[in-house]
Amino acid sequence: MPSVGERKTGWHGRLAIHMILAVGGLFFLLPLVWMIATSLKPLDQTLQRPEDLETAFLATGYHATIDGKEFQVTRERVVEPDERLWIVRPKPTAGGKEAFRAGEMTLPFGPDVWDQSVSFTEAELQQMNAPVTAEIKILADEQNRYDANTGKLSLRSGRVVDVDLVREVKPPPGGEKLWLVREWRPTDTDTKGVSTPFVQVDRAWDIVSESALRTGTMMIPLNYPVALRRVHFRRSLTNTLFLCLMTVFGTVVSSVLVAYGFAFIEFPGRKGLFAFTLATIMVPFVVVMIPVYLMWRKVGWTGTFKPLWVASWFGSAFFIFLLRQFFLGLPKDLLDAARIDGCSELEILWNVVVPLSRPVIAMVALFTFLGTWKDFLGPLIYLNHESQFTLSLSLQAFASEHGGTPWHLLMAASTVFSLPLIVLFFFAMKTFIRSVAMTGIKG
Repeated sequence: MPSVGERKTGWHGRLAIHMILAVGGLFFLLPLVWMIATSLKPLDQTLQRPEDLETAFLATGYHATIDGKEFQVTRERVVEPDERLWIVRPKPTAGGKEAFRAGEMTLPFGPDVWDQSVSFTEAELQQMNAPVTAEIKILADEQNRYDANTGKLSLRSGRVVDVDLVREVKPPPGGEKLWLVREWRPTDTDTKGVSTPFVQVDRAWDIVSESALRTGTMMIPLNYPVALRRVHFRRSLTNTLFLCLMTVFGTVVSSVLVAYGFAFIEFPGRKGLFAFTLATIMVPFVVVMIPVYLMWRKVGWTGTFKPLWVASWFGSAFFIFLLRQFFLGLPKDLLDAARIDGCSELEILWNVVVPLSRPVIAMVALFTFLGTWKDFLGPLIYLNHESQFTLSLSLQAFASEHGGTPWHLLMAASTVFSLPLIVLFFFAMKTFIRSVAMTGIKG
């Protein structure tokens, strides 16, 4: 016969509760979905306002036909209706030699100047010194002026070269947009964008109407290996795992020992000492942050990993309280029987209490691991050298690097950073539920 509670909450009520929980779960899942979706986008689409739900989570890829070939392209900029532009090619030279260098279209001086300068990186010099031959198209604009009467192109560097006209760019009928598009390559995920201050002449490009662009869904899995390389993932993971293992082991061992003493060993002042231990939970970290730092500095441990794991070997007040409460719920007859058999307190702890307390000990280890894995402030205070950085510090350093944040790579690295926590939670979920359920069992 159904109980009163079951009659009051029928299947309609249970269905409503489950639907509310499902909707709430999906709502809290959205940030993770957004992070994963952003990690698969190109940089130029990470900060764009989405036009619909699909573009909010999926990147849009563009394809165009350039010189008779199909290319995946990126939209570089809109060509204004009042712009006068021509597409030209250098006239063939004897022996197929270069007509000029690519940097001459962007800089007001030539190779004789930039080759002697120390202001440019090796990658920039490589782009600037790229040869422009008769097979390469050039956009003639206000910087590189084309004279239709003489067929000459005046480069920004001051050099004048003979060119052949490919076509003049004219606005399409009906006011349709024109886009300057450039070939997109997978290696572009490691840059701030395809467009750079120096023209990459080895890329196919063209000016096409908006209707000539074909769209589709675009995902870039290459963001992940690039992001992991940029954040020095292997080194940071090694540092983080070392701290996690030392902290988990120290916290579990010390907290179990202290909790057993508070639960089962009678000694003068036990209640007062336990109350004082609980009182330390209420002291905010910011209050003791500077004194603790000064103490470690006096010992000479700043700039090392020791301040981040040595303290865990002195127990955690919260976990001591949690373990003690669990231990008090264990059957005392088992402990008394072990004492009658001549077991010492350590033998009772290891052979009786620990096997019965595996769920709660696993929960303590899990929470300690999660806290150490995510810890940012501790490593920030005590670690000085980049080779010591944990994953959280490496992500922060990557996010604040000079030149702007590559959000697509940052989200890829953050996804990998979060993945072990999600996997660990699902594997430990049964143990966690069991530990909570067993706290209600009385000895």
